[in-house]
Amino acid sequence: MGVIRILHVVRGMNLGGAETFIMNVYRKIDKEKIQFDFLVSRDGEYDDEIQKLGGKIYKIKYLTDVGPFIYKIILKKFFNSHREYNIIHSHVDKTTGIILEVAFLCGIEYRISHSHSSGSSNNKLIVCYKSYLGNKILKYATNLFACSDEAAKWLFKERSKEAIVINNGIDFNKFCYNEKNRNLIRTKYNISDNTFVIGHVGRMEKVKNHKFLLKLFSLYVDKNKNSRLLLIGDGSLRRDLEDYARKIGVDDKVIFVGNVLNVNEYYSAMDLFVFPSLYEGFPFTLVESQVNGLPVIASDTIDMSSKFNDNFIFLELGDMKKWLVNFDKLSRVNDNNKDLENYNINKVVKFLENFYKNL
Repeated sequence: MGVIRILHVVRGMNLGGAETFIMNVYRKIDKEKIQFDFLVSRDGEYDDEIQKLGGKIYKIKYLTDVGPFIYKIILKKFFNSHREYNIIHSHVDKTTGIILEVAFLCGIEYRISHSHSSGSSNNKLIVCYKSYLGNKILKYATNLFACSDEAAKWLFKERSKEAIVINNGIDFNKFCYNEKNRNLIRTKYNISDNTFVIGHVGRMEKVKNHKFLLKLFSLYVDKNKNSRLLLIGDGSLRRDLEDYARKIGVDDKVIFVGNVLNVNEYYSAMDLFVFPSLYEGFPFTLVESQVNGLPVIASDTIDMSSKFNDNFIFLELGDMKKWLVNFDKLSRVNDNNKDLENYNINKVVKFLENFYKNL
């Protein structure tokens, strides 16, 4: 048997959760037996690494750029001219429906839909159309994956019990607390040893609720001026958030890091991880931060199975006072990874290798 080539469909291989999951697997998988290729609609931060690992990247226009009719034509042309793919693994939530439909019509035997979220913030018209596309998943998918039970219920509805939950595995050695990294990052941003650093990792879009976090931080600064907020990530709202930080008078204490490939080093520089998302599937960042030993405060809109120890608190988004009260109650525990073993990337890779080979 030759190398099995899996075609992953993603909007773009940027630094988001689904893309990071794919890369974590791709780096570790036995590439003499299994190779990943990618069908995307935009450039991504991981593109160079993918090509170095031997992956191919194909770029086509996305559904929202050309409309469903033209998008189907583009997909059909691609699949018919790339008959080497017998397994397609799609990661674009409900849009997966139209992709798997065309893949079926083009004779691709195995069609995997992978849910990485548990909600959507689109307007009503888009929600209705995406619901229509989501129903196509139930018709055309041969296999269902999800990052959590909640993500499975959201995308697969009555077929959610058929979904295999694939844990968002990470490299424990990479994300464990590291004193050298702590000093390195703090020195880079001129942060003293005794400064209290609150951290967040996530794309700067509405779902991540950064304005809530900035307001929360401004209230905390009133009682602890020796504190900083470290925001890692980028997105369409970055400029608005920078303006908002200036408006509420904390711009000198908020560090907008942007997208980085060494996010693991930044966790060690933090003292508290705050994650007030409006909704999530199963966030990578909550696994990463807990492996690092960080205390976590997160919104109760997030899948509660992402909590692995008592150093983690879920809170309602409404009352900021409840959040502030807990900021100084939690502290680092750097040796609490025993409950996270199922999120070790090596276990996830072994499962997926066997899965792909046995199709």
